[in-house]
Amino acid sequence: MKVVAVIPARYASSRFPGKPLADIKGKTMIQRIFEQVSMCEDIDDVVIATDDPRIADAARTFGAPAVMTSPECRSGTDRVAQAALGMAADAIINVQGDQVVLDLAALSRIAEELRLGCAMVTAATPAVPEEYGDPNCVKVVCDTRGYALYFSRASIPHARNALKTPVLKHIGIYGFSAETLARFTALEPTPLETAESLEQLRALENGIPIKVIIASGEFLEINTPQDRERVLEAWQDS
Repeated sequence: MKVVAVIPARYASSRFPGKPLADIKGKTMIQRIFEQVSMCEDIDDVVIATDDPRIADAARTFGAPAVMTSPECRSGTDRVAQAALGMAADAIINVQGDQVVLDLAALSRIAEELRLGCAMVTAATPAVPEEYGDPNCVKVVCDTRGYALYFSRASIPHARNALKTPVLKHIGIYGFSAETLARFTALEPTPLETAESLEQLRALENGIPIKVIIASGEFLEINTPQDRERVLEAWQDS
């Protein structure tokens, strides 16, 4: 079974234009992500999917294959699905283009679950208290088998009584079987997806089960220029 990781990268980010090409201590962000994902022995190929020739050209300078996709793609997942059309892949992992640090063990577990037959897989990690009510931190609650019951920007589960389960922070890495990715991106946006602005709810609303693996390693996203500065300051001090 062939598992391919696709990194969607677009230049025209509203919060951080040109983000994939931003310098992160001597390397572009997209290069750092590509190199990390390439270290995962459970992934067969790594591809960058972009709509901008500047990103494609940069990718080739460090030996990364780049697939050009339409600028009309609504989301990173749509971009990944379009790139996957020309691949002989049985499963595809969408690794967000802003994950400058990610847990390779979690990536391996996502690939393993796909090889075991899961339709869709994602990751979560324990949240810290200051993230519980933060709408920018997406939370997930799971059933006893480790499948997602719901994702929300609100604080879930609500602790009316003593909370005896950890609050889980969703990490935006998604694994799909090839069939599930094609089905998912063909579906229309759903009411809960629109209300929360969370595309993974489209899967749940259409009966697509999402396995959630609990990661223990580090994840670090850069979404804004301010995030980049904080990361550089932290790395300078380390």
